[in-house]
Amino acid sequence: MTTPINLNSTPQRITNKAGAAEFFDVDPSTLDRWLRKGCPFVQKGSRGKSWKIDLNAVAEWHYGSDTQGGDVNPESLPPSERKAWFESEAKRRDLQVRDRELIAADEIEPAILTAFSQFAQNTQSVGDMLERRHGISAEVAEIVEGALLNYLDELVDVLSVFGPVNDPKTDT
Repeated sequence: MTTPINLNSTPQRITNKAGAAEFFDVDPSTLDRWLRKGCPFVQKGSRGKSWKIDLNAVAEWHYGSDTQGGDVNPESLPPSERKAWFESEAKRRDLQVRDRELIAADEIEPAILTAFSQFAQNTQSVGDMLERRHGISAEVAEIVEGALLNYLDELVDVLSVFGPVNDPKTDT
């Protein structure tokens, strides 16, 4: 059964069946099949009345969205739909980059490198700091420092699966 869309909701990109078929680069008969399978629409067409179709709602229905949990395997789509899927994914990623929802690794790596370096330096000096500022005995401070250094080594081992990171300060 088809699902009507509320016209009074958020602003939408509305078109007719021919416009929707052209937008998704599919044959009009494919769009008819989608409508029979439950593709959302704003207004059903009839004699003298054209269909009104919300392109955003159709894209969410057809390609799925994060909120619906619809994972699409593009390899299972017909070629024209696969092309449309890849183009929509590229546009979605461009928007995510523009809105800073996705950040390029080369932008974030220097910040992570700096933070980890600072953390490592501070961790290595915890024993001395505990001894001088808090009056802890040298033996206890050495035990604490040794334990922290072991944890730091374990962290390095875990992060090593990502490969070596080049320090931008030392790269030429």
